[in-house]
Amino acid sequence: MESALITDPAGIGEIEDEWRALAELQGSAFVTPEWFRSWWDHRPASTSPLIATARHEDGSLAGVMPLVFDFARRPRMIRFAGASFGDRFGPVAREGDEGEVAVASMAALRRAELDRYTLVLNHVELESPWWRDLHGASATERAGIVQQRSEQPYIRLDGLDWEGYLASRSSSFRKKIRQRERKLQHQHQVEVRSATPESLQTDLSHFFTLHDRRWQGQSSLDAPGAKQFLNAFAAAAARRGWLRLRLLEVDGTPVAAFLGWRIGDRYAFYQSGFDPSWSEMSVGMVLLTRTIESALEEGASEFDMLLGTEAYKRRFQNASRDVFTVVLTKAMAPARLLVAAEAGARRWGRRLAERPGLNGTAHTLRRLLPT
Repeated sequence: MESALITDPAGIGEIEDEWRALAELQGSAFVTPEWFRSWWDHRPASTSPLIATARHEDGSLAGVMPLVFDFARRPRMIRFAGASFGDRFGPVAREGDEGEVAVASMAALRRAELDRYTLVLNHVELESPWWRDLHGASATERAGIVQQRSEQPYIRLDGLDWEGYLASRSSSFRKKIRQRERKLQHQHQVEVRSATPESLQTDLSHFFTLHDRRWQGQSSLDAPGAKQFLNAFAAAAARRGWLRLRLLEVDGTPVAAFLGWRIGDRYAFYQSGFDPSWSEMSVGMVLLTRTIESALEEGASEFDMLLGTEAYKRRFQNASRDVFTVVLTKAMAPARLLVAAEAGARRWGRRLAERPGLNGTAHTLRRLLPT
């Protein structure tokens, strides 16, 4: 494949439509041009774009690797754009083309004399061969270090309607789901509504308020620039018809919010929030239940709950996938020792997070780690 690097965001326009179409086939928001642009507009100043492109012999776009070069960190590194806020990354390509696109991308980095830098591949499926193809295509002898494992629960929806999905769950689950909503409706006026173009900014404000109340400073959205970036992406996703911003109102007041999107056949659950004073009424669960039902009505094939193994996700999931962060660094470089030490620190941090009252400390530790 013919490969090239786009190092000026203005060059995105030349490939944007083809790039978006490939991302929609994958059902992934995290590798769309909208994600890249939104992140780029709120990026740290110490980054530059390295969008690797690969083309077939007929000139059509085979794939994209939306990368950036972070030159302020030590070690300097190349990673996917917006990796700190996304949950799964990889080449944007048709199924079966990912490996060739990865190899072509490494060739483009090599020609620009950038392949000597550390590559941090956040949240990739370890069993997918493309990252090994990328590793093997480097002219530099590299070590591949698997830093951390994360689980992504999801719900297979193919062939199901709401009653069919409920029938696949336990009788206890079905009983609780129905009781929660009946109890709330018996005592209050309940409405679930979706954001409209006219209500988008107000509803996003409600979402952020409810999210902050729920997580109280222990969310990735508390990072500098995170909310501005997500606000920009939500607006772009709304223009594309992808956005699924839903609010549960009780007696006219928003008490729970869901932020996600539908891209291709995949309905994704990105973030949520609720007013803790309503926790006894399980308002978050009621909204999630209604949203899964809506995804089924839309004909989505998957309801992806993305990163996280919270107990409430486990109640709904019927499948899961594992993703890992893989670091490719020079085999004999000092950076390898740093990355290996960080892998150990992350393992320690996960054990720390399991201890009562120490989850906030573990969250702070993860933010300080260089990759």
